Amino acid sequence: MDKNIVFLGIKHCGKSTQGQLLSARLGRQFLDTDEMLSQSYMREYGSSREESSPREIMKRHGEEFFRRFEAETIRSYQQNAQPEPVVMALGGGVPCNEFLSTAELKELGVLVYLAIDVDTAFKRIISHGVPPFLQSSDPYSKFTAIYEKRSPRYCELADITIAVPPDPVKSELNDDIYNTLIKNKVLKAI
Repeated sequence: MDKNIVFLGIKHCGKSTQGQLLSARLGRQFLDTDEMLSQSYMREYGSSREESSPREIMKRHGEEFFRRFEAETIRSYQQNAQPEPVVMALGGGVPCNEFLSTAELKELGVLVYLAIDVDTAFKRIISHGVPPFLQSSDPYSKFTAIYEKRSPRYCELADITIAVPPDPVKSELNDDIYNTLIKNKVLKAI
């Protein structure tokens, strides 16, 4: 049976973009844990879409609530997963979520780490405004600390690592990912 292909990496490394491109290419459903979390929050708390974004949930309830809710959302997916394989993008903090075990994360599927350099990731993140988790007098230093903490965990979990260039052509990067998955026998050449 084919396995899920699960992208992990720091915020704005391209997980959702590449996941959507790959899912279209493979004819698989695409899931984003940030979107899954928002949908779960709206169902459970009757909130609007604007109030249910990961940024808003963390801002309103704090990190511990957010990480617990994130873990519950992923466990709920695993318990109710359909047999057809999907392509999934994990939120940047999911691999380091203390409420999820390594075994639970590995059960999600083949873990593909999109490795991007810290400066490129930071520029992409702040182009959308400084998120709550970086609010400080020095957002760059705070982000660098997060990046340095998370990167070893991404490497530890990854079945496959793909280096993301600073300004990738989306389709070319997706070709690289697809070919790497074939080379590693995750997919069969079509």
